[in-house]
Amino acid sequence: MHRTIGGLTATEPGYRAVRIAPQPGGELTSARLRHTTRYGDISVAWAKDGDQATVDVTIPEGTTGDVVLPWHPEQLSVPVGAGHHHWAYQIAEDAAGVPLSLASTLREVADNAKAWRAFTDVFARHYPGIPLDAKAPEAAALPISTLLDYVPGASAEFRSEIEASLITSSNGLPA
Repeated sequence: MHRTIGGLTATEPGYRAVRIAPQPGGELTSARLRHTTRYGDISVAWAKDGDQATVDVTIPEGTTGDVVLPWHPEQLSVPVGAGHHHWAYQIAEDAAGVPLSLASTLREVADNAKAWRAFTDVFARHYPGIPLDAKAPEAAALPISTLLDYVPGASAEFRSEIEASLITSSNGLPA
C-alpha cells in the first residue's frame, strides 16, 4: 500500500532519496501514510474532492524526493528537499494516469498495458529471448533505472530507448 496508494518508493538505499507517485484507484478519495527512516519520518497525504486535489509531503533532513502529482493537468513531477510541501490544484479533465519514467517501478510499468508493450518491445529488440516477469516480488518493486543496472552491457542507446518508450506510452503520445 505504501508503494501504490501512497506512492512511496526508495530510489537510494535507506530512503536517502525517494520517489512519491501516488496511484489512486477505485473509489479511494484520500490516503495518508507515514514511513520512518533513519533520517526521520516521511509522510504523504493526498485527497480528491470533486475536481480538486491536494497533496502534502514531508521529507526529513538528509533526504530528497521526486513527487509526481496524481491527476495534475500537466502531469507535474517536482524535485523536493527536506521540509513540508503542499500542492492544491484542479484535477485534469482527462485525469490520465501517472507518467512513467526510469524512476518508475517494474510493477508500475506492467500495470499500464501500453507502456508494458512498448517497454518489452524495446527490451526484446536489444535482448531477444530474455523473459521479463513483473509479478516476481523481488523485481516488481525495482525502479527501471535500477533494473537496467543489472542488465549486462546495457548501452546508453538501450537506456535511452527504454526511457523514451516509457515517457511516450504513458503520456498519450504514440509509442
